[in-house]
Amino acid sequence: MSMLDWLIIGAGVHGLHVAASLRRRGSTLRLLDPHPRPLAEWDRRAEALAMTHLRSPLDQDLDVEQLSLHHFAEAQPRPEPGMFAGPCRAPSLELFRRHVKWIRARLGLDPLLERGTATGLELVEGGVRVESDRGGLVARRVILALGHPPPSVPAWADPLGGAALHVFDPRFDRSPPSGSAVIVGGGLSAAQLALHWARARPGAPTLICRRAPPIAELDAASRWARPRWSWRFASFPLAGRLSVLDAETRRGSVPPRVAARLARAQRRGSLRIVFDEVVDVRREAAEQVVTLGDHPALRCRRLALATGFAPAFDRVPLLDGIAEELGLERGPLALPLLDAGLRWHPRVHVVGAAARLSLGPLAANIAGARLAALRLAAP
Repeated sequence: MSMLDWLIIGAGVHGLHVAASLRRRGSTLRLLDPHPRPLAEWDRRAEALAMTHLRSPLDQDLDVEQLSLHHFAEAQPRPEPGMFAGPCRAPSLELFRRHVKWIRARLGLDPLLERGTATGLELVEGGVRVESDRGGLVARRVILALGHPPPSVPAWADPLGGAALHVFDPRFDRSPPSGSAVIVGGGLSAAQLALHWARARPGAPTLICRRAPPIAELDAASRWARPRWSWRFASFPLAGRLSVLDAETRRGSVPPRVAARLARAQRRGSLRIVFDEVVDVRREAAEQVVTLGDHPALRCRRLALATGFAPAFDRVPLLDGIAEELGLERGPLALPLLDAGLRWHPRVHVVGAAARLSLGPLAANIAGARLAALRLAAP
């Protein structure tokens, strides 16, 4: 087989949209991912949280065409109740999945998937060879679409092992517990899991968060989804970009509709929310005893962590290996330092959360995937 134009490592939201864009432009490409189909890991996490709707607005989807999801929804023979939520018309998870399946079939993306986990790369004549646990692939250029860094697990949870799993751990079971339950975390993931358990079980789970989550429709202002704002961001000095990311990213925020559901669950007594910080957790027989800073200790039979992702990319072996192999620069939080075309190296590009020093506050979102595709298309 002749050398590919592109090899995309990762078949999640960013890898899939970039693949659709490059495929539409006639490029030869493959997606390298360990899962059996594109977006499989994203789907698993959505299932773990019992997600009902996306947070991204209707005009942000994974197709190449503008407003593709809007037109797809209009073409449905029987519009479903609850297809959209909130003023941004966030699509239901079911609608989004059907649309993605339609995109994959229309553009022939599934046959481009090569199953495997990338373990490293090396420069070869005219391109890059990527090694995986199932062999090697050679392409003129590589795109790293690695998603988020590993889940953030508090130090106090390490000794508990499987007794306190993160919601994004593949071993996590989202099924409602039969006994007392505690969820630790203060953002949207924590809220979604808490609401799911509050609806499905007879007793009231407890959600522990440091403070009331900020309420915002999106996790950054919608202007950051516009290409001109992203280009403007990329023109700032590095310190300025860091300041913008800190000021503009609404960490741990929840949309108003989710905040309203949390309040209703509290009023009904199906959910208890405690604003405090976990100091320590110890096991006693079949229970965990959760020690808090300002409240009495809690006992529970099930303890779930919804504490988001690690802030830095310093524990991502593939990035570490590539940086060392090619002598590439990294900035704050071990983020790759990229040029305007998202190049970390003339033959290696980066998209997704790891590109936020170049794309801005929405880099990790669907909006960021669309911005990245435009950057890759730029001369």
